[in-house]
Amino acid sequence: MANLRSMVYDNSHKLNDSEKQIVQYVLNNPRDCSKLSLAKLAKKLYVSESAIFRLCKKLGLSGYSELKFDLVELAESKQKLIKIENNFARELSKVNSDVLKYFKQRDFNSLYRDLDNAGTIYIYSTGWQQELIAQYLAHELFVVGKHATVLPSALEELKAAGRFAQKGDVLFIISFTGDNKTINEEITKLELVNDKFKYVSFTNLKHNIYFPTIAFTDDADFKSGKVAFTPAYFLIDLVISEYVAWQQSQGEDVEINVGN
Repeated sequence: MANLRSMVYDNSHKLNDSEKQIVQYVLNNPRDCSKLSLAKLAKKLYVSESAIFRLCKKLGLSGYSELKFDLVELAESKQKLIKIENNFARELSKVNSDVLKYFKQRDFNSLYRDLDNAGTIYIYSTGWQQELIAQYLAHELFVVGKHATVLPSALEELKAAGRFAQKGDVLFIISFTGDNKTINEEITKLELVNDKFKYVSFTNLKHNIYFPTIAFTDDADFKSGKVAFTPAYFLIDLVISEYVAWQQSQGEDVEINVGN
């Protein structure tokens, strides 16, 4: 049986902002929450009992009783010593070095042209960690003069973007594993019927733009959710800095042509 953190991780794309806040609280305070009745927890979090019950269902739990049982297990596991991955700083440095090598091997000129020509840049993420990366990417694009719209992690928002898109707009898809079946099916349908978008996949899998991740703990499958996304932010900084250099080179080319 999957533990509670794994269930949250696997189903995070289904949760709205309020449900994410509830999850964050119970995960941070498993022992205290496991002692509360449904009514008392709802009162403590200023939400309805039905909201917590719906959250349980979204996570794949039978109800609140099962959530309390999993919280007890989580509280007990927190008492055990966690084996920290040997020399995390060294591992992170190595991963970032790999990202730099990967970046230098890639030709992003076509992406820079697409960004330059795009009227609107849409960024769709498939989970809460990915949402943070999406917000960071949007901020970095704004700094260099490009407006980006971060879409909520809901399929209806993705469909709406497809309806409103103009020719040449760019759609970033930010995913951890890239293997969400429902979302992949929707993107495939969107690609078949919508030739307006320039699609950019930003994922942990090695296709399109690839970013590695590194676990904080001894967890090769990343099931605990304790994962550092530093390489993704590092890669965004590299892409944006090179995009600025590319913009400047385009300006120089124009000046040379005008001078001739």
